Formats: sequence, structure tokens, C-alpha cells
Amino acid sequence: MHGANAEFFEWVLQAAGEPSSARLRAAPSAREAVNRAVSLAAALQGAAPESKAFAQHLGALLSRAVDPVLALERLHARDVALALSCAQGLPAARALLEQEVLLKLRVPLARIHPSPVFTDEVLQALRANLLMPRAEAPSRLLGYAGAGPLLHWVSISATRLALRMRKALGEESHVEAEVLAAHPAPGGLELGFVREEARGHVRAAFVRAVASLDDEDRELLRLHFVERLSLERMGALFDLHKSTLSRRLTAVQSLLEKRTRRALAERLSLPEPEVDSVMRAIHGRLDLSLSGLLEGRE
Repeated sequence: MHGANAEFFEWVLQAAGEPSSARLRAAPSAREAVNRAVSLAAALQGAAPESKAFAQHLGALLSRAVDPVLALERLHARDVALALSCAQGLPAARALLEQEVLLKLRVPLARIHPSPVFTDEVLQALRANLLMPRAEAPSRLLGYAGAGPLLHWVSISATRLALRMRKALGEESHVEAEVLAAHPAPGGLELGFVREEARGHVRAAFVRAVASLDDEDRELLRLHFVERLSLERMGALFDLHKSTLSRRLTAVQSLLEKRTRRALAERLSLPEPEVDSVMRAIHGRLDLSLSGLLEGRE
């Protein structure tokens, strides 16, 4: 791949179409951002895509952006180039994807299911989904827009795939509860408990409540409280504004607490208002994060 030049910039503009190309041409930073993207792509060397193909792909991505100038400035260009090369079938690119992305998914996948065999099966299915040619549609990797790291984009697909595969095995969604509860959750996801000997009951109620959430809500909680992604990075992954994402997280946390309290009331054979009354009375000093609730996991 050769250095960026005026021709490359024009290729990008042609693929971007109107009105994106007009906005890019008028932006003083656009040419420099394109030069940077080309330089990062070229650093892939044998795994780099062909120059014009990369320019056209970049332009197509920018044509779909609400703000193409901002999208270009924030672009994870090396990752976009790697995804394109993998979609084109370059062996060196696929080897790099394996090393930099797929192998790094083993740890988060192990949190969903501890079996190495299960992880291998998920990764094999993921490779097929991402890399195998599809007659009816372009490669899924071409859908990666570069708004966040490729690792996180693939991780979301891997998690959803793993959840579907585990569900097919007939297993309940207890693992996500353990994953969420095993990590500190500062500033949120807090529940009170009545006394030390009630911890096991709260743990069971919490696991039941998390299992009742849908896969998307559990994934939001995992990314925010386990992977510690910021709202900005999560918003880029889910194409949501951070204020919208914040409201959704708040709603999920509220739902999780409500269902945990309900499950606890049923487990202890107490009316829910009575459980709430006791919990409110001790709320000030005995609040625990999810990690605290489950630090004595069985």
C-alpha cells in the first residue's frame, strides 16, 4: 500500500457521495485524517488491503456516518483496514485477526462457560460467521465501521453467539450473574441485605434476577461493570448517544434491583413491602456492591 496522495483522497470522496464528500472536502482536518488512516493501514504490511479498495471502503463507511468528519477523526483505521483485508481473504490478515482479536476472547468466553471445549466451539463458529464467504450477503466484517476497537466489536458478537449456544444446551443464565457479581460496581448496582446469614438468600435471589434479564441487557451490564467500558465507548459500539445509554443502564439496574427484592421476598416467604421496609431501614450502612453480595460464592 503506497502513501496517501490527492488521488486516494478523491477515491474516498467519490465513495462517500453527497453530502458527505462536500463536508469532508470543506473540513481542514479531513486530508490529514485520511493520510493518517492510510499510514495506519500501510503499517499492516502484508496484511494491508489494496489501496483503492481501502479508499472506497473508507468512503462507504463515511457515507453512513451522521458526522463524517468526526467519524473520520475518531476512526480506528488500522482495525478497519484489518477487517477489510480479512473479508478479502488475505491469509496474513486472518492470522493477525486470530492473534490480536480471537485469542483474546478466551478469557471473557470462559466467564460465560468454563469449559475449554465450549470456548473452542464458540470461536470456531465465530470464525465461520466472520470469515466464511456468504453468497447472499457481504462479509460480516465489512459491517464494522471503526467507531470502536475491532476487539470490542467482535467481542459483542462472540458473547451473543456464546449465549445462544449455551441456551441451546439447556443451561440457565446463571453465569452472567456470577460474572457481574465478581467485579466491583462503583456507583451503581447496589442492594442492601438484612444480616450476614441472609447473604446466601440474597445471592440466590440476585442470580435469579439476572437470569430473568434479556441477553442485550446482561451484555450492557457486563460491558459497563465487568469490562469497564465508558459510556462513550459503549455508545460507539451500540450506536447510541451516551445520555440514552445512561438512561437505559439506569433502567436495567432498577429492574434488576426490583426483581432481586421480589425473588428475595418469595425465597424468605415475606411480603415484598416488609422486605423493602427492612432494607430501607438499614440502607445507609449496609449497602453492598454486587461483588460484595457474592464475595462468598459457593
